[in-house]
Amino acid sequence: MNFSKKWLYVVVLSAILVPLIIIFVLSVTDPTKKKEEPKVNDASYTTADGRVTVTAKLYLPKNDKQIIGFFTYSLNEYEENSSKEILDKQISYFLSTRKDLKLFKKEKVIDMDDKTITKVEYTGTNTDSSECVYVFAVIDFKADTNYVLYSNEVLLHKDYEKNISEMIDILKNVKLNQS
Repeated sequence: MNFSKKWLYVVVLSAILVPLIIIFVLSVTDPTKKKEEPKVNDASYTTADGRVTVTAKLYLPKNDKQIIGFFTYSLNEYEENSSKEILDKQISYFLSTRKDLKLFKKEKVIDMDDKTITKVEYTGTNTDSSECVYVFAVIDFKADTNYVLYSNEVLLHKDYEKNISEMIDILKNVKLNQS
Protein backbone atom coordinates (compact mmCIF):
# COMPACT_ATOMS: atom_id res chain seq x y z
CA MET A 1 0.00 0.00 0.00
CA ASN A 2 2.85 2.38 0.75
CA PHE A 3 3.99 2.17 -2.89
CA SER A 4 0.57 3.19 -4.26
CA LYS A 5 0.31 6.14 -1.83
CA LYS A 6 3.61 7.48 -3.17
CA TRP A 7 2.36 7.17 -6.73
CA LEU A 8 -0.92 8.80 -5.79
CA TYR A 9 1.01 11.65 -4.17
CA VAL A 10 3.20 12.05 -7.30
CA VAL A 11 0.16 11.99 -9.60
CA VAL A 12 -1.77 14.56 -7.53
CA LEU A 13 1.27 16.81 -7.18
CA SER A 14 1.96 16.53 -10.93
CA ALA A 15 -1.68 17.28 -11.69
CA ILE A 16 -1.32 20.53 -9.75
CA LEU A 17 2.23 21.60 -10.69
CA VAL A 18 2.27 20.78 -14.41
CA PRO A 19 -0.72 23.04 -15.27
CA LEU A 20 0.77 25.83 -13.12
CA ILE A 21 4.10 25.55 -14.95
CA ILE A 22 2.34 25.52 -18.33
CA ILE A 23 0.26 28.58 -17.41
CA PHE A 24 3.38 30.40 -16.22
CA VAL A 25 5.32 29.58 -19.39
CA LEU A 26 2.41 30.63 -21.60
CA SER A 27 1.95 33.89 -19.73
CA VAL A 28 5.62 34.74 -20.19
CA THR A 29 5.83 33.66 -23.83
CA ASP A 30 2.28 34.36 -25.02
CA PRO A 31 2.59 35.04 -28.76
CA THR A 32 -0.72 36.92 -28.79
CA LYS A 33 0.63 39.54 -26.41
CA LYS A 34 2.28 42.44 -28.16
CA LYS A 35 5.85 42.92 -27.17
CA GLU A 36 6.39 46.31 -25.71
CA GLU A 37 8.60 48.23 -28.06
CA PRO A 38 10.69 51.06 -26.78
CA LYS A 39 9.11 54.45 -27.22
CA VAL A 40 10.55 56.18 -30.26
CA ASN A 41 10.81 59.91 -29.85
CA ASP A 42 11.39 62.39 -32.62
CA ALA A 43 14.16 64.87 -32.08
CA SER A 44 14.67 68.03 -34.10
CA TYR A 45 18.04 69.51 -34.92
CA THR A 46 18.67 72.90 -36.46
CA THR A 47 21.71 73.73 -38.56
CA ALA A 48 24.19 76.25 -37.16
CA ASP A 49 22.92 78.95 -39.49
CA GLY A 50 19.34 78.31 -38.32
CA ARG A 51 18.06 77.79 -41.86
CA VAL A 52 17.20 74.07 -41.75
CA THR A 53 15.52 71.78 -39.24
CA VAL A 54 16.07 68.03 -39.42
CA THR A 55 13.74 65.67 -37.56
CA ALA A 56 14.90 62.13 -36.81
CA LYS A 57 14.11 59.23 -34.51
CA LEU A 58 16.21 58.92 -31.36
CA TYR A 59 16.13 55.13 -31.29
CA LEU A 60 18.37 52.56 -32.92
CA PRO A 61 18.13 48.85 -32.15
CA LYS A 62 21.19 47.39 -30.47
CA ASN A 63 24.04 46.79 -32.92
CA ASP A 64 22.49 49.02 -35.60
CA LYS A 65 24.78 51.65 -37.01
CA GLN A 66 23.39 54.57 -38.93
CA ILE A 67 25.20 57.82 -39.42
CA ILE A 68 23.89 60.92 -41.10
CA GLY A 69 25.65 64.20 -41.67
CA PHE A 70 24.43 67.45 -43.19
CA PHE A 71 26.32 70.36 -44.74
CA THR A 72 24.73 73.59 -45.94
CA TYR A 73 25.76 75.57 -49.00
CA SER A 74 24.81 78.99 -50.31
CA LEU A 75 25.60 78.61 -53.98
CA ASN A 76 26.69 82.24 -54.33
CA GLU A 77 29.48 81.62 -51.77
CA TYR A 78 31.06 78.53 -53.38
CA GLU A 79 32.64 77.68 -56.70
CA GLU A 80 29.95 75.07 -57.35
CA ASN A 81 27.01 76.57 -59.23
CA SER A 82 24.45 73.83 -58.61
CA SER A 83 23.51 71.13 -56.16
CA LYS A 84 24.47 68.56 -58.81
CA GLU A 85 28.04 69.92 -58.82
CA ILE A 86 28.15 69.68 -55.01
CA LEU A 87 26.89 66.09 -55.12
CA ASP A 88 29.37 65.09 -57.82
CA LYS A 89 32.27 66.74 -55.98
CA GLN A 90 31.45 64.97 -52.70
CA ILE A 91 31.10 61.59 -54.42
CA SER A 92 34.41 62.17 -56.25
CA TYR A 93 36.07 62.93 -52.92
CA PHE A 94 34.77 59.70 -51.37
CA LEU A 95 35.78 57.70 -54.44
CA SER A 96 39.31 59.09 -54.10
CA THR A 97 39.57 58.12 -50.42
CA ARG A 98 37.83 54.73 -50.53
CA LYS A 99 38.95 52.57 -53.41
CA ASP A 100 36.28 49.90 -52.94
CA LEU A 101 33.19 52.10 -53.40
CA LYS A 102 30.87 50.73 -56.07
CA LEU A 103 27.64 52.13 -57.45
CA PHE A 104 24.73 50.41 -55.68
CA LYS A 105 21.67 52.41 -56.79
CA LYS A 106 21.83 54.97 -59.57
CA GLU A 107 20.82 58.58 -59.14
CA LYS A 108 17.19 59.11 -58.21
CA VAL A 109 15.27 62.38 -57.97
CA ILE A 110 12.43 62.73 -55.45
CA ASP A 111 10.32 65.77 -56.27
CA MET A 112 8.27 67.11 -53.36
CA ASP A 113 6.12 70.22 -52.84
CA ASP A 114 8.80 72.21 -51.02
CA LYS A 115 12.04 70.55 -52.15
CA THR A 116 13.77 68.23 -54.59
CA ILE A 117 15.99 65.45 -53.26
CA THR A 118 18.64 63.95 -55.52
CA LYS A 119 20.31 60.83 -54.14
CA VAL A 120 22.72 58.15 -55.27
CA GLU A 121 23.91 55.09 -53.32
CA TYR A 122 27.27 53.32 -53.18
CA THR A 123 28.51 50.27 -51.30
CA GLY A 124 31.91 49.82 -49.71
CA THR A 125 33.68 49.08 -46.47
CA ASN A 126 34.03 51.67 -43.76
CA THR A 127 37.02 52.26 -41.49
CA ASP A 128 36.18 49.29 -39.24
CA SER A 129 35.82 46.99 -42.31
CA SER A 130 32.02 46.75 -42.10
CA GLU A 131 30.18 46.50 -45.42
CA CYS A 132 28.12 49.69 -45.70
CA VAL A 133 25.79 51.56 -48.01
CA TYR A 134 26.61 55.24 -48.50
CA VAL A 135 23.65 57.42 -49.47
CA PHE A 136 24.82 60.71 -50.97
CA ALA A 137 22.08 63.31 -51.38
CA VAL A 138 21.44 66.97 -52.02
CA ILE A 139 18.27 68.84 -51.23
CA ASP A 140 17.23 71.84 -53.32
CA PHE A 141 14.67 74.03 -51.60
CA LYS A 142 12.05 75.57 -53.86
CA ALA A 143 11.64 78.58 -51.55
CA ASP A 144 15.37 79.42 -51.82
CA THR A 145 17.06 78.03 -54.92
CA ASN A 146 20.41 79.44 -53.80
CA TYR A 147 20.46 77.34 -50.61
CA VAL A 148 21.42 73.63 -50.76
CA LEU A 149 21.68 70.93 -48.12
CA TYR A 150 24.15 68.10 -48.75
CA SER A 151 23.71 64.84 -46.84
CA ASN A 152 25.82 61.74 -46.43
CA GLU A 153 24.12 58.77 -44.79
CA VAL A 154 25.91 55.55 -43.87
CA LEU A 155 24.19 52.33 -42.86
CA LEU A 156 25.29 48.74 -42.55
CA HIS A 157 24.63 46.78 -45.73
CA LYS A 158 23.11 43.89 -43.75
CA ASP A 159 20.52 46.32 -42.31
CA TYR A 160 19.84 48.18 -45.56
CA GLU A 161 16.35 46.82 -46.24
CA LYS A 162 15.30 47.39 -42.64
CA ASN A 163 16.62 50.97 -42.36
CA ILE A 164 16.68 52.66 -45.76
CA SER A 165 13.09 53.89 -45.61
CA GLU A 166 13.78 55.63 -42.30
CA MET A 167 16.91 57.25 -43.73
CA ILE A 168 14.96 58.51 -46.76
CA ASP A 169 12.18 59.76 -44.45
CA ILE A 170 14.77 61.88 -42.62
CA LEU A 171 15.62 63.57 -45.93
CA LYS A 172 11.95 64.02 -46.77
CA ASN A 173 11.26 65.62 -43.37
CA VAL A 174 13.98 68.26 -43.67
CA LYS A 175 12.39 71.71 -43.46
CA LEU A 176 13.70 75.06 -44.62
CA ASN A 177 13.02 77.62 -41.89
CA GLN A 178 11.80 81.11 -42.71
CA SER A 179 14.70 83.54 -42.83
